[in-house]
Amino acid sequence: MALPKLDTPRYELTVPSTNKKVVYRPYLVKEEKILMMAMESNDQNQMVRALKDVIASCTDNMVDVNDLAMFDLEYIFMQLRSKSSGETTDIGVKCTSCETKNDINIDLSKVKVNMPKDAEKKIKLTDNVGVVMKYPSINDILKIQNDDDTEVNKIFDIIASAIDYIYSGEEIFDAKDQSSTELKDFIDSLNTEQFNKIRAFIENMPSAGTTVEFDCKSCGTHNSIEVKGLANFFS
Repeated sequence: MALPKLDTPRYELTVPSTNKKVVYRPYLVKEEKILMMAMESNDQNQMVRALKDVIASCTDNMVDVNDLAMFDLEYIFMQLRSKSSGETTDIGVKCTSCETKNDINIDLSKVKVNMPKDAEKKIKLTDNVGVVMKYPSINDILKIQNDDDTEVNKIFDIIASAIDYIYSGEEIFDAKDQSSTELKDFIDSLNTEQFNKIRAFIENMPSAGTTVEFDCKSCGTHNSIEVKGLANFFS
């Protein structure tokens, strides 16, 4: 006699970077084991791979996990976790005054991604020349981080991966049609002010997060801290 199969509820979320609606289910014990093993490894690459596998399974591959931005992955994981392991989680947050770690209970339903306006992706470099940026995919970031290269070159590689297209007057140059050398030569040709405009886009990329407030158990200081990023929630 076959064992009974349990019904699994379905929910809907919106992928922050694309506004695409996706149906998903909570992760199951078999997938939770994958997450626990990745967490025990303390290896960020293994954690990200585990999250990609679990997200693909829980969305029936409706999401191309390789094309997700890092903040998409963070946000989707929060939604999965809230429906799988409870809507709250305890994390340690350091006091801004004495740096004592305080255990804070966070409502995962309040985790959001504040997306900038599309206009902010367009960066004017001269009167006629500019770039339109995109958010690097998880695969882009992992590939660059794992390269045996200098940190400076990695920054330039991430910037190159974040260029969607370059325009000069009415002429459009799609970044995917250019070689990596051509993109790097273009970035090398920028002056400091122009480069810093593009770099600021990378440094200010969205993250999935929420603001927590608490009084430090050690010194009593009232804290209001934005908690964001995968490492803070993957516990």
